[in-house]
Amino acid sequence: MRGTRQSHVSRDWMYTDDSRQHKVLTSRNLLVSMSDVDTDVVYLEDISAGTTIHCGEVTVSADEIVEFAQQFDPLAIHTDPEAASESRYEGLIASGYHTLSLSVRLLVEEVRSDRAVIAGLEIDNVRWHAPVRPGDTLAVETTVVDTRPSESDPTTGIVHEEISVRNQSGTEVLSLENRELVERRE
Repeated sequence: MRGTRQSHVSRDWMYTDDSRQHKVLTSRNLLVSMSDVDTDVVYLEDISAGTTIHCGEVTVSADEIVEFAQQFDPLAIHTDPEAASESRYEGLIASGYHTLSLSVRLLVEEVRSDRAVIAGLEIDNVRWHAPVRPGDTLAVETTVVDTRPSESDPTTGIVHEEISVRNQSGTEVLSLENRELVERRE
């Protein structure tokens, strides 16, 4: 059914959404209920090129940097403060994939949870410009470059965005381009 999200369950999380009336996300001990989320779905036709959206901020702790890296990117510069202090970075830094993951979370919460997103299509030009350190506060901003109807499926379209992540000093730490498949309004 168009405009109605399906339930998805994987090993570590569960997402349910019944016509945008109730949504629950669990990850380990995390539980977020979003039953009061606006029920308006954003379709391709509602998205305008040139629109910039500020997606919020997140502060990164040393413990979070180490925990993520131990599981997904176990280099000493991310997991061992003492070894990291001996590196060219002179201290612990977040994995670039951690920075990317935090950014995606903010994008989903602010933008994509309201969009009629079908799937991500590609991520291009991913650039890590500066290290992210414990205590940094990251701000995410996305700008719609363009939208277009799909050539192969008239019920869908493609949104092309440029995403920028900056720290509390305004230094860009991450940039990338994203394309996602979005439903068109019937």
